[in-house]
Amino acid sequence: MYKSILLPIDIESTDFSAPAIEQALELIEPDQGCLHLATVIPGFNSPLVASYFDQASIDRAHQAVDKHLIDYAKSIIPEGVHYELSVHQGQVPEAILDQAQTIDAELIIMAAHHRGLIESVLLGSNTARVVEKAKCSVMVLR
Repeated sequence: MYKSILLPIDIESTDFSAPAIEQALELIEPDQGCLHLATVIPGFNSPLVASYFDQASIDRAHQAVDKHLIDYAKSIIPEGVHYELSVHQGQVPEAILDQAQTIDAELIIMAAHHRGLIESVLLGSNTARVVEKAKCSVMVLR
């Protein structure tokens, strides 16, 4: 049983997250454990991207993602299970790894997206980067 499990959530593809959450609910310490659901808004930290948006627009986007994550968590996490939510900006793997360190995660559970070969080669794999660099165990669900 684990006391701290990080669940990266792709807010645009929450269907991928359901199996990871189910697995986490089986592995979390019932009384003392905490599920940490985190999502990442990519791009706004890049000076090039940020130059196209004023701060108010960035704040509105962040608030919309916050609300979506809150609604999603309420719909899928059973009552009585302790959880915390966080929204980050930047590169997905780095944000996940930073959050894992911040919360002292014992386990990261990620759902692998099934991308085509060309997309995987060009973009790389967020999951692979997390697995490679994480200081805790990482469970990847297919």
